[in-house]
Amino acid sequence: MPGGPFITFALNFCSGFVALLTSYYAYKSNRLVRSSILGAIGVGFMLLGVGLVVDAGTSLVSGKLLVEFPAERILTLLASFTYLAIQMVAYLVVAMGYAKAAYGKQVATVPVVLAGAAALGLYRFSLLSYFVAMILLAFIVFQGLLIRSGGKSRYSAMVLLGFGLILAAHAILLFSVLALWPGLFVVGTGVQFFGFLSLMAFVVRSEVVGSG
Repeated sequence: MPGGPFITFALNFCSGFVALLTSYYAYKSNRLVRSSILGAIGVGFMLLGVGLVVDAGTSLVSGKLLVEFPAERILTLLASFTYLAIQMVAYLVVAMGYAKAAYGKQVATVPVVLAGAAALGLYRFSLLSYFVAMILLAFIVFQGLLIRSGGKSRYSAMVLLGFGLILAAHAILLFSVLALWPGLFVVGTGVQFFGFLSLMAFVVRSEVVGSG
């Protein structure tokens, strides 16, 4: 796909920037309202932001999309593995925050074991990462629905929209990797960007309300 790597670079860089802003505003809001969800979003999106910016830079340097892949440079491989691993950890952190908000206490979690993941190869590890992230996002959306039904969150609809878009994005990204379809990969990256924007709008609004 002509221009695909550059478009992906731009979207991932913008998504990373938005994720870091989301983390910053979530941190500020959490100091005012003390919410496990805001705390988890702050940590999770800090990880996602750093990972996306690094991944954006390496995709531009290599000139390859993940689904086009034989990019065999060691730096590109390391950056890709790192981002995919960070992505799973980030959504696990957010899922834990939602579980705590839904059930009123910290719930037990199964550790995510990444040792030996390199043996899977980048392609198989990417499938694993997008699949695990999709499961965690589905859990987050479900917990968000529970919290919204209990009337515990004033702006939960905006959060659900954001995580719903990110869930849809990961479903698209997973299918694009399975089908080796670069154009669809770009579409999924774009949907993810809009999901991040929706979440940033939520945390910015939370700070305004919390400081009002």
